[in-house]
Amino acid sequence: MSEPLFSKFNDLVSQNPIFWICPLAGSGMFFIQFALNFFSGDIDHHADAGGSETDSGDFKWLSKQAIIGFVMMFGWTGLACVKEFELSRALCITISLSAGIITIFITGSLFRGAKKLVSSGTVFKIEDVIGKKATVYQRIPKNGIGKISISYQNLSYEIDAISLPNEELSSFTKVQVIKKSDNETAVVVPI
Repeated sequence: MSEPLFSKFNDLVSQNPIFWICPLAGSGMFFIQFALNFFSGDIDHHADAGGSETDSGDFKWLSKQAIIGFVMMFGWTGLACVKEFELSRALCITISLSAGIITIFITGSLFRGAKKLVSSGTVFKIEDVIGKKATVYQRIPKNGIGKISISYQNLSYEIDAISLPNEELSSFTKVQVIKKSDNETAVVVPI
């Protein structure tokens, strides 16, 4: 009668425990992290090994993803060297360490490159339209706030506005933005 599967696995692990523990632990951590990121939608590419946040100016090569990649690649490469190529233990460890270190650099490079893909998108700031012409969209009452419609970078924005001479400006009046009152309100003058 053949040995149970568990007994065969125990024999394999006892011969090369480090090369079995590393790939299984690394792969397990990788799939857990992948599943959590996939199902939660909350991908945290900026956490280092200690779990603290880093920004793009303070990039760390030893992120949790890099460490997981190192452990996983070290183990699988070591198993391949031992089982498939039957290399000596010293050569297997050297090749496995090299593969793990290369994985750290590849992972780090991928995350560093991904950080460069960040774009402000369609973030609109009133400072960007100072000096531009606009149209009153919603009447600006005397000493009150109305709305203007302005085109910037091929997009149309409706922003709050006040009139500089503190006079009423009716809808469809052509105006020019001269400064900002606050982060959401422009100061305009009639043209």
